[in-house]
Amino acid sequence: MSMGRGEAMTRPQSAQQGIIPGSIPLFAGHPAPDLLPAHGIGAVLAGWDERPPLRAFNYGDEQGDPLLLDFLLARLNGIETLGIKRDNLMIVPGSTGGVAMITRLLTQAGDTVLVDAPSYRDALHIFRDQGLRLRAIPIDAEGPKLDALEAELERLAAEPARPRFYYVVPNFQNPSGITISEDRRRAVIERSKAHGFIIVEDDVYSDLRFAGKAPPSFYALAGGENVLRLGSFSKTLAPGLRLGWLVGSARQIADFGASGILRMGGGANPFCAAVVAEYCRSGAWSAHVDWLRGQYQARRDLALAALENAMPDGVSWTHPQGGYFIWLRLPDMVDVDTLERRAQAEQVYFANGRGFFAEPAMGAQHLRLSYSYLSHDKLRQGIGSLGRLIAGLSG
Repeated sequence: MSMGRGEAMTRPQSAQQGIIPGSIPLFAGHPAPDLLPAHGIGAVLAGWDERPPLRAFNYGDEQGDPLLLDFLLARLNGIETLGIKRDNLMIVPGSTGGVAMITRLLTQAGDTVLVDAPSYRDALHIFRDQGLRLRAIPIDAEGPKLDALEAELERLAAEPARPRFYYVVPNFQNPSGITISEDRRRAVIERSKAHGFIIVEDDVYSDLRFAGKAPPSFYALAGGENVLRLGSFSKTLAPGLRLGWLVGSARQIADFGASGILRMGGGANPFCAAVVAEYCRSGAWSAHVDWLRGQYQARRDLALAALENAMPDGVSWTHPQGGYFIWLRLPDMVDVDTLERRAQAEQVYFANGRGFFAEPAMGAQHLRLSYSYLSHDKLRQGIGSLGRLIAGLSG
């Protein structure tokens, strides 16, 4: 059994992403219900009563809703000087759907891909489903460790086995919360050119920066060459919409658009895409994201303060400047599986670190906390319980 599947089985089971009523789901990496713009989306639908856009009810263009594409083009080119055009962009069914499409169309069983250690567990699950060989690159506070990357590339060259791509979450990484520095991004790009692999940049958290200046994207630094960049509305609007976007070369986007599933079924979620296009074009999404930053920053600050108050000596954690997640390192004598069992007995659930590694044993002293979903009181309560349990296991 792959660890992607095994890790998922440790979650409590219910209809909504494993969340049991009355529990404290510190694992939940998605927006809290009170942060979802349900009324704003409802207002768009209410405005369709008399003249609904007929394009929303059809299969749609392979690249996606044209009005949403135009909005995203203007926004992305406004944030960075990317120079992208319509043929560099397509709508995908969430970034995870984009990762699955890229994996399905660019790899075959037995191919090698590079991933961070730790990395996004659902991406690891997708790669395992495809039968790929995972080579993990350890990370630190600045991103991938370059000596480890170089050593891995040399080993692969000797096999020989050129990696198909390197999957990264560049900003406020899931699970660690770190952001890859500009120097590390440039170094990874240099190595991608030398060794002939693509960089898959899963950039779903960059809009949720609380402080500091964002480094240029991999796509911008590489001039758009050999980088596929993903974005999503799941973290800043609503995950149930299942909408994201993919930026790449005109040839890559054309190849993806010509895939069988898009030729048969049309672009991603035409109805939702039309709703989101109108919502975004009204200015509501930008205002909502501005508001969300303040909400998540307050929850991040509270979670960090609770960790300072509750955790015993020997526990360390990251201090993210944005996103959803804090990554904890446990004392050597504390095993995450034992902690997980004891926490679940108290209805406290966190993300076991084993699921975020290509080699699950590397996560035996790690866990991920999410501050995006819970109320302030529940965050304090859950983190307080974990601190008490860790102290008991450390003694």
